[in-house]
Amino acid sequence: MKKLLITCGVILGSALAAEVKNLPDNIKHFSRDMAKAMPEAAKVEPAGRGIYHVLNGKSAKLGKLYLERISNDDRKMGYAGTIEIAVLFGNDDKVAGVLIGKNQETPSFLNRVRAAKFLQQWNRLKMSEIPNQEVDAVSGATYSSEAIKHGVRKLAESYLSKDEKTPPKALTKAERTAIEREIIQLERKVKMHERIYASSERLLKQLQTRKDDELQLRFLAAVEGKDAAAEFAKKHNMMYFNHPRRGPAKKSKTELLAEKYKASKSEADLKMLKDAILADYEGMLLRVPPHNEEHAKAMKASQARIEVLKKKLGENAQEKSRAEKDPHMKFRSPEAQAQQEKIEKLAEVYRNTKNPQVLAALKKEVTKQVVGGIAAMSAKITKMEQDADRLQKHLDALLEDPEAVIQKRLDALTAGK
Repeated sequence: MKKLLITCGVILGSALAAEVKNLPDNIKHFSRDMAKAMPEAAKVEPAGRGIYHVLNGKSAKLGKLYLERISNDDRKMGYAGTIEIAVLFGNDDKVAGVLIGKNQETPSFLNRVRAAKFLQQWNRLKMSEIPNQEVDAVSGATYSSEAIKHGVRKLAESYLSKDEKTPPKALTKAERTAIEREIIQLERKVKMHERIYASSERLLKQLQTRKDDELQLRFLAAVEGKDAAAEFAKKHNMMYFNHPRRGPAKKSKTELLAEKYKASKSEADLKMLKDAILADYEGMLLRVPPHNEEHAKAMKASQARIEVLKKKLGENAQEKSRAEKDPHMKFRSPEAQAQQEKIEKLAEVYRNTKNPQVLAALKKEVTKQVVGGIAAMSAKITKMEQDADRLQKHLDALLEDPEAVIQKRLDALTAGK
């Protein structure tokens, strides 16, 4: 911590790429987005727990950088893991940029987030406005954008909270429901990754061990069509993916060469087509292993997150059980409730100090509460007995002469004033 606080005046701005190695570990991952959001930034200086002043080259203050003050367990899962975020504020105390830091996400997902200008949706907001800001997720990067949205809201809430170290409390029904729903979603996600990973591993094995069959399969798909390729794959127990294109797309080099060969039937065009098919095959051999690693990593991260959430539910259930075993007394009367709160405060002071005078004051208040309770309960029982006696008299009258009671009631209802 001392080393972190001593580290100040670290270079950003135009010399960012050259000086990034000098940034504190908890900031350097945000350097790219910080330079874009505040290009004139030249250095940062500690300003408090999780807060840094951002200065220009002349040491003039440009704003503040707020880092997250939550544990990794409290972050929301992205596609392949959690995402660290920070929020940059200008001198007007309004958001100048939401920054993405250390993460395990697939780069293409975060590129979509940035391309959709998702991060700019918080710009110009004050810290107090962030928790209630409605933000739409990014199509094609839903997990990543939802994780960022959750992180920004949690960051703001942590700085807006007056008490940073709030004691553990039982989850609300809504919070438990949200956690249970996230567990279900993550379990489905794990199954999806398992299916994709298993299929990709099978495909990789096919690529590695059946090169000639794979090249023939691709040649048939290019020249004779997908049906012929599917028939060949079925006959030789091979995998063949026939995914339809999404929207208009340019034809691949292999498709163009196949059309050219079908028109010419020349040996030269045939050789060019086979060379292109071989290049596609070799390219896939290189692409599949990283693809499989991404799914394995995402699956492992999801499983770890599930364990964290289940642990949170379990620990909270224990906390809830303790609270139910020793609940605070509640009273309808404001005076009685005020007295109970006074007793609880005295009890807490005594537990911390063991002061005999505090214990004497506590005993006096408890005695007063018990005596008052006895008197209140006695009065309530007396009233209940009086009410019961009155009801018994009504019942006796009804049983003795029901017709007389009915007539008396009718007379009262029909009598004119």
